[in-house]
Amino acid sequence: MSVDRLLAYIEQHLKENISLVDLVRVVHYSPRQIYYMIKEATGMPVMSYIRHQRLLKAAAEIAQGRKLIDVAVDYGFETQAGFYKAFLLQIGCSPREYQYHEQLHFTHKNYPSIEKYLMEETIMDEIKIRKVEQKDARSIWENIFSRNTPEEVEQRIAESIAEMEAGRRIHLVAVIEDNIIGNIVLKKEQHVLYSHRCSLEDVVVNPVFQKQGLATGLFEEACKSAAEQGFQYVTTTCRGDGTENFYKSLGMQECGRIPQGIYEPWGDFKKYDEIVLVKDC
Repeated sequence: MSVDRLLAYIEQHLKENISLVDLVRVVHYSPRQIYYMIKEATGMPVMSYIRHQRLLKAAAEIAQGRKLIDVAVDYGFETQAGFYKAFLLQIGCSPREYQYHEQLHFTHKNYPSIEKYLMEETIMDEIKIRKVEQKDARSIWENIFSRNTPEEVEQRIAESIAEMEAGRRIHLVAVIEDNIIGNIVLKKEQHVLYSHRCSLEDVVVNPVFQKQGLATGLFEEACKSAAEQGFQYVTTTCRGDGTENFYKSLGMQECGRIPQGIYEPWGDFKKYDEIVLVKDC
């Protein structure tokens, strides 16, 4: 597809001064056509998308320890101050904060605000489960969705809140003090024939609190909310590599299996059974 060629070209030339003329040469479409193609595919105008991708690549290099000024120059920013401002606006935190966050992840260390709970035996009694709020974004980025950018987490939560208000989603978090340590999302099935069902999309617990029953607590609360909203079943699918045991530990039951229903078109090209699980609300 032409849009795939355009996006691939942009990806390969992010350190260059890409213009609409360059993109016209790639696919031989008019600038107007290219504008709408990229806007439809990415949700962004052409130059905004290019800037966005440059900053994501820059963030990855900063995470590896490169100097800010070197990264800024490589990606077309004339000053470190200009790069800092653009990074903060697009990524949602400063370059130094991002680098620190990534270093914690690469060294498999917990964020300091969570680490203090490691030795407290009664801490589970202090955990509360509630609906997600927009103010939770920073803590969710730090403790749960660490592979996203802060801005991506902000957008994800904003979408969840809008979907919850429309009755199409349940998004709960586990909280201790001001720290989000667990997250679960159920989404309403959109087809009219399945509107009495919702699917389990995310259930994530910070490593410090894993294997202590928190995932089960989140799931039970989410199922209770689903029942209150009129849903009858929660469903999910997973690969048959042992992952199904986690869902069964939540109380879900296997109700179907598609032999080799999951295929990985990379690496060793592995195939897995796709397992369907369900639980009554």
